[in-house]
Amino acid sequence: MQKFFVMFFLLPLALMLNGCIGTAQKMLTPIPAITATAAPTTEPTATIAPTSTPAPTALPLPTNAPTALPSPLPTRAPAQQKPTQPMDPTVEKLIQDARADLAKRANVDESAITVKSVEPREWSDSSLGCPVEGMMYAQVITPGYLIVLEANGQAYEYHASYNRAVYCEK
Repeated sequence: MQKFFVMFFLLPLALMLNGCIGTAQKMLTPIPAITATAAPTTEPTATIAPTSTPAPTALPLPTNAPTALPSPLPTRAPAQQKPTQPMDPTVEKLIQDARADLAKRANVDESAITVKSVEPREWSDSSLGCPVEGMMYAQVITPGYLIVLEANGQAYEYHASYNRAVYCEK
């Protein structure tokens, strides 16, 4: 009975392994190379039908000529001139928030505040380059802007992400 039991389980196992080995040996068999002859013949030759895969198209090569890219942030014209192009509403909101804060901080009217520059920046963490001692910040690159405002002849820096602007004393 024990011999029958061993044969009952070992025989199918041996057959399964033999099938796997045969498949592996078939996969390792080299495929003969197809060679083309260059000699012209007068006999008709078999042609290969085109496949459904399209031939790759050539891509344009890169050039060393600089490419004019649109600025991600339009610059603001001085207060006496009209802006040449409208600013992004997000940037306008950040500038408005910074002006309101500076008006309170410097005790001046918002109309006396001028925008000196607005530049896109990538801050090294969520403190926007103005960490407060004792606070913890996410250590992620935070895209935003450096906004420089002027009031009473003094420049004030505001560091901004896409949703908030903070005054940065440097």
